[in-house]
Amino acid sequence: MTRGDLAMSNEPAIAIRDLDLPSDGAALQRVWREIGWSDSARTDRAMLEFYSEGSAGVGTINGEVECAVLIQPGTMRLDATDLPLCVVSAVTTSRIARGLSLAQKLTARQLAKGQQDGAAVAALGMFDQGFYNKIGFGTGAYINEFSFDPALLNIDIKPRTPVRLTAEHSEQMLATLMARPRLHGNVTLNLPKTFKCELDRGNRFGLGYYEGDRLTHFVWMKEKGENGPYRVEWMGYETGDGLLELLALLKSLADQIYAVWMIEPPHVQLQSMLNRPFRSQAIAEKSKFSAEQETYAWYQLRILDLAQCVEALDYVGPEICFQLNLDDPMDQLLQWPELAEQRTCWQSLSGSWILTLGQHAKVERGEDADLPALTCSINTLSRLFWGVARASSLVISDGLAAPAELLSALDGAFTANPNPGWDF
Repeated sequence: MTRGDLAMSNEPAIAIRDLDLPSDGAALQRVWREIGWSDSARTDRAMLEFYSEGSAGVGTINGEVECAVLIQPGTMRLDATDLPLCVVSAVTTSRIARGLSLAQKLTARQLAKGQQDGAAVAALGMFDQGFYNKIGFGTGAYINEFSFDPALLNIDIKPRTPVRLTAEHSEQMLATLMARPRLHGNVTLNLPKTFKCELDRGNRFGLGYYEGDRLTHFVWMKEKGENGPYRVEWMGYETGDGLLELLALLKSLADQIYAVWMIEPPHVQLQSMLNRPFRSQAIAEKSKFSAEQETYAWYQLRILDLAQCVEALDYVGPEICFQLNLDDPMDQLLQWPELAEQRTCWQSLSGSWILTLGQHAKVERGEDADLPALTCSINTLSRLFWGVARASSLVISDGLAAPAELLSALDGAFTANPNPGWDF
C-alpha cells in the first residue's frame, strides 16, 4: 500500500442528516461535555429536553455525531409587526470535528429549513463576530449591561412582599414574558421545555407578584455568596408599574446584597434611574462588587423572507422607490454537495429587486435603470431594516453603495434601537 493509499484509507466518513434524539442523545451529551456546555448530570438531562423543541441537523464522523445545529421558532418584532423568527439556538462542534466546515454547513442547512417553514428573519447569539457573517448575518444593536449597588436605584415606591418562585413555576413565568409590552426588535420564544431548562441550572431563585392566579411580574436571579453579586437572568412584567416594583424589589435587597448585574430592560434608560452612577463606579473600581456599564452587541440577525420584512415596515414618509442589488452568501454555501436537498428549496435573495417604501410598500424582482440603485449584502440590509445603523453609516462600515439623495431619504426611514429583550 502506498502512502497515498494509506492516507485515503484513513479519511473519515462524514455525513449530514437530521438529528435522531433517541439514538444520538448520548453522543450529543458527550459533545456538550467536551465544549464545556455541561458539567453535570442535571445539564445532560436538560439538554435532551432542549433539543426536543425545534429542528436539529447533525454532522457525523464514522457514524458518530460530532456536530449539531439546532433551530427553534419564535417571533421578532419589526416596527409594530411580530415576524416569524428562526433562532439558531445551539451550534456545537466536538474536538475532532474542528476545521471541517461542519458547523457552517449545518447552519446553512438549518437556515434553509427555517425559510421553508415560513421564517422571515433569523437570529442567533454569537460567540464572536466573523463566523456567522459568512452565512449572511449582520451584527445587531448595542445592548447595555449594568453592575450597580441596588441601594442607588432612584425608586421611591415600597414593594409588596413577593412570592418565592422556583423552576416549577416556569410555565407561569414564560406566560408573563410572552405578555410583556412589545417594542421594536423584541423577541419571544414560546418554548416551555427550553425555558424550564434555562431556569433549572442551580444557584437560581425567583421572586414575583400575582393578581389572583396570574403571575404579573417576576425577577429570576443567579445568586453568589452572602453579599452577591446577584445576576438578573430574566425579568418579566406586563406593565411599566410592574417593572418599577421589580426595581424597587431589587433595591430592598440592598441591606445584604452589594451588587446586581442586569441587562438594561428595553423600556427604560437604567443609568437615569441610578443615583450618582459615576461616583459609585469610581469607588467600586477593582472591587468584586463592581459598579460599571458595558455596551456590546451580543446577537446577529439576517433576513430570510424579504417580502415579509418589507410589508412589516412602518415607514409613512414620502414614497421611496429604488433599485436594490443584493448579494447573499448563502447561495454559495448551498453549493456543497451535502446540501443538494436544501439548495433545491432555498429561495435566493441575491439579485435585482425593485423596492418601494411608504404607504404601499412592496418588493418585486426586476430592474429599472431609471431608479437610484442601492447595492449591499443581505447582512447589511438586515442591519438597515432593523435600524441597527443608518444607511449613511453602513456606507462606511459595511460597504453599502447608493447615491447621496437615496442615502438621505433612507436615513429617516427605519426605526432605530432594536432590543430583543430575550436571551437566546
